Amino acid sequence: MKTHLIKILIMKNKNNNSVEKIHIENLSKKREEYVKVWQESWDEEAGHYTSEENPEIDKLSNLILDCIKTWRFSLPFEFIIEELTKLGQAPCLLYDDNGHFAVSGDGFQSVALEEAIDMEMSHFIEKEAWKDSIRQALDYYLDNEEF
Repeated sequence: MKTHLIKILIMKNKNNNSVEKIHIENLSKKREEYVKVWQESWDEEAGHYTSEENPEIDKLSNLILDCIKTWRFSLPFEFIIEELTKLGQAPCLLYDDNGHFAVSGDGFQSVALEEAIDMEMSHFIEKEAWKDSIRQALDYYLDNEEF
């Protein structure tokens, strides 16, 4: 146990990662392994998956989200956003040209392709979601979005 903790602390100093961030990254990698196995079971000819989705995928998704919500104050904004997208969320940071920020997961956009394209996006933001800082906007999103 001590050796493992020492290795984590060394990794933090070396890579500027927190123990919390490393834990979430490990959970995320494990989840992605389960997702990959399930996606590889797709039978194009039959038009369905040949195996059931592993229930661990949802369990890990919920655990990752709980960790993000619990440790949000020690995690970088971009890390949180990137991890949410891995869970199927589509958080967008918005600015109203009047000093307020919002993070929204609801909106409309053109169909996204593998390559970046010009696209139009539309969001409806409730007035309570507009905050004076990016971090406050993210906190509001994490506390109020239905995941």
